[in-house]
Amino acid sequence: MVGTRKLLGMLFILLGMLVGGCAQQGSQSPTPPVDAGKNEQQQGIVPGSQSNQTAIVNQEKMVVTVYNATKDATHLVAESRVVPKNDHPAQTAIESLVAGTKNTDLIAVMPKGTKLRNISVKDGIAYVDFNENLIKNNTGGSASEMLLVAAIVNTLTEFHNIQKVQILVEGKKIDSISGHMDIGEPLSRSEKIIKK
Repeated sequence: MVGTRKLLGMLFILLGMLVGGCAQQGSQSPTPPVDAGKNEQQQGIVPGSQSNQTAIVNQEKMVVTVYNATKDATHLVAESRVVPKNDHPAQTAIESLVAGTKNTDLIAVMPKGTKLRNISVKDGIAYVDFNENLIKNNTGGSASEMLLVAAIVNTLTEFHNIQKVQILVEGKKIDSISGHMDIGEPLSRSEKIIKK
């Protein structure tokens, strides 16, 4: 009987140690994945610090590049935008282009009221469909039409899986936005219009 009590006592002690160890392990905060090539000190991450939380937040963001015009309406300038990470980066890039620019040295190229209706990619061609305001609210001449088209095409061809862009309005191919440029077929990237 005394032997049974000793055995039960030892079991309770062991059980207490196991439960205590699990509770202590569960209370630790998770750490973000680290680059295998760098240790935490090289990455500037101190366990349990604010940098740890920043590293986690940074993993939930992505950068897209959009193009807006110079004030003299002769070139496009690339702008990098940090946006929430998602599975539709090309759509996010066009929505960011439609939203305009906060850079006071640049001019937004998209006509007011333009909205993205749909975007799909097939065989390296992005089919980007806008509402009718792309045409209706476009008040510029040949230079602004060229900048608008190039901004859409260059923004989308930033993605490795897109080589050409077909611009659609209300789901249909159009010959031109304001009569100065033929956009009836898929268009390639224009590097010459980008200000270096």
